[in-house]
Amino acid sequence: MTVKTSNNGELSPIIFYYYNMTGTESYHRLLEDWFRQTGHERPIVFREWNCYSDLPETDADLVSYDGVVLSALAAKGFLAPVPDSVSADDAFPWIHERSKYRNKTYGLPVMMCSSALICRKKDDLHVANVMEIHEQVAIPMRSMLLYYFIQAFCTNLDMHKSLKVMDHLVELMGGREYLADSSFADFDGISRFNREDCRYLLGFTENIASLKKDDYVVTFANFSEKKNNKRPLFLVDFVSLAKSVRDEKRQDCLDLMKIMTSGEFVYDVCTLDDKLQYLLPANRSVFPKLAKLDPLYRSLYGLLESRENGVLRYSNQYYETFREKRDILLNFLWDRAGWKPAWKIFDD
Repeated sequence: MTVKTSNNGELSPIIFYYYNMTGTESYHRLLEDWFRQTGHERPIVFREWNCYSDLPETDADLVSYDGVVLSALAAKGFLAPVPDSVSADDAFPWIHERSKYRNKTYGLPVMMCSSALICRKKDDLHVANVMEIHEQVAIPMRSMLLYYFIQAFCTNLDMHKSLKVMDHLVELMGGREYLADSSFADFDGISRFNREDCRYLLGFTENIASLKKDDYVVTFANFSEKKNNKRPLFLVDFVSLAKSVRDEKRQDCLDLMKIMTSGEFVYDVCTLDDKLQYLLPANRSVFPKLAKLDPLYRSLYGLLESRENGVLRYSNQYYETFREKRDILLNFLWDRAGWKPAWKIFDD
């Protein structure tokens, strides 16, 4: 293998801007180990980055981010198109179809998530949507309020129906008086569910790693009154090559992207620290292996195979318009839910 060095004879590092799960120390160690085992010597410098509020710095070589901002990053010239020699062939086809920008692929999918309705198998009422639930549910409403509304609106495509869903979620949490209580700021839905104070938990599949050992039923939340959700949307994490990457590092960066999306590496991530993490990999080939550890992955695979699934994305004006529109909408939803206007949901 031929390696390029900097002027002082040392390999210039790959500058990797990350957010979310790629920021754990265990993940960093695992990724570096795989990189070294495949014959690479170039150092990796991990730099934390909040993709929802800031653009990456211009020294980035690789970036990982939520697909919500994919169009904005591509439009602003931060991402390089993925070359034909690199692909994530084992990813669910609908992710490929719904994550292009101007008919080009700018990122490879790594992981995904969506609101999940979780219950113990013995308690399952076989509800088709959240509107069929008429008892208290463990819901982290305060931090997820805007996301629930976006899901509800994209499902119903109707403001009145979406607000009806939001009102119902407030009632499932315990009503407006409960939400206005200052103690709500410390609400822990997982503990409440583990104590069996309620039958259902509205969260994410990875929450199962924090639950007591049991047989669980998981469905992706349907925020409507319909029996079937025709437009389920998923948050998808991508990794992309930065447009500013220097030629000497380009191949090493592409090799790192291949590792991050390979079935073997993704399996190791999903079983990080010798524990099943209950993540949702974008790589389809991993699910049969994970199903050997927990049969729940068979049913999750069936749900994720649907071609009706979509990727939650915002326009290329995300960084210019999202925050302003978000604040207007949140103030409206706070007022409707009966919370004190002084409460803040997002820290800027």
